[in-house]
Formats: sequence, C-alpha cells, structure tokens
Amino acid sequence: MACHFIRWDSTTENLQTHRLPNDLIEKTVNFSAKRSRRFLQGRILLAEMMFYLYGIPVLPPTTTAPTGRPCFVDSHLPDFSLAYAGSTIGVLISLEGKVGLDIEVMRARRHNLQQQLCSATENAWVAAQYDRLEAETQLWSIRQAVLKLSGLGNSGQGSLELHPFSGHLRSRITPNVQVMSDAGEYLSWACAREPGLDRLNCWLYNEKQGLQKNGVISSRTPSSSTRFLKLTSLNPVLR
Repeated sequence: MACHFIRWDSTTENLQTHRLPNDLIEKTVNFSAKRSRRFLQGRILLAEMMFYLYGIPVLPPTTTAPTGRPCFVDSHLPDFSLAYAGSTIGVLISLEGKVGLDIEVMRARRHNLQQQLCSATENAWVAAQYDRLEAETQLWSIRQAVLKLSGLGNSGQGSLELHPFSGHLRSRITPNVQVMSDAGEYLSWACAREPGLDRLNCWLYNEKQGLQKNGVISSRTPSSSTRFLKLTSLNPVLR
C-alpha cells in the first residue's frame, strides 16, 4: 500500500494560506511567531497534498486525538503525520492504515538519551557505520516515527527494539509496522506505517512550482542511497 511523503524546505516569509480555513488561521493568533509559522506551514503542505490527491480545495477540519496525534475530524479521510526540522517541513499521508513521520537535523541534539535507549544490537550497528552521529540520528528518527504512529512518544521507548543489521524491528504496541528511512548530509527522515509500507511516493514542494514528484521507493524501484534502511516487523513481539 502506498504512502505519500512530502518535503518542503522553506525560508519564505510570505505563506500562501489560501487553502486553509479562516478558523485554522485564527487559531494561531496567540502563538509565538515560530510556532505559528511551523503550524501553518505543516497545514499548508497537508492542504496542497489533499488538493492534489483528492481535489479538496480547502483543508478539511482537523482535531487532536486522545493520544495527541493530529488527525482529520472525518475518519474516512487519510491518516497523516507532520514533522519539522530546521527549515524543513514534512508530511506523511496514507488513505489506509496509520502513519508516523520524523525528520531530524544531523547533530542537532544531544545523543545521551538515545545511547541509553539503544540495545547492544543497535549500538553494534552504529559502531559499524562510517559516521557514528549520523547513524545514531537515523536510528533516533526511526524510533520517533514508530512512536509517533502510536501517539506514545518517548514514554513508549521500552516497547520498541530495532535490528538494523537484519532489517527488522520489534514493537509491542504496533506489531505490524514497517519503516523506510534515509539519511543525508543535513537531515535524517523516517516514514512508518501500519500495517505495512510497500511503496513510498516522494514529493517536493515549493511556493513557485508547487508539488513535484521526487521518485518512488518500492521493491521494484529500490533506493540507491547507501544509507537507506527498511525495517519490517518481527513476530512474536516483545514480551
């Protein structure tokens, strides 16, 4: 089943909010400038994709689920996940199943926490990579994407174990999840989906050219990146 992963690297000051409902824009009046900008950018990107895929001209009403995940009020609409890192905004969207997206800036965070959470297997994989901090950041983005899918955040770290050498993971909360992830010079991203992720349609967005297809990652069109990882759930799950 296909997912759509959209990235927007934006430094523009003038946001095109014509696809956003007025009440959503008014919601940001008391936000800080940074929070308002990020909030609106994420919804602009989501709105553009909803228009492209489904012909919906204005972003449908959204709410926050009990787990803290943003979602559409209409449960028949696609599930989505938002992520922010530096000047990059990302959206992952899928009509079926649930999704989680994380984007991390390389070397932007202290790695003490993730070192504590990594298993011996994960630490061995990190040690075998050319750039240790890059590898740690990629594993962290994978963890965050899976945990965002469930809405648990860092409180669910103990429910997840990664096996990057074999291309597997174990999750007690989302036992059928799959993840695709890649790392570049500045960013690491991870897209998670339950019950599976067979095909990832990649898009780029900018204010002048709109949405542009940026490739497909699947078994037929695998990624050529040496840092690309796909992790598939192992059964039985953790006890």
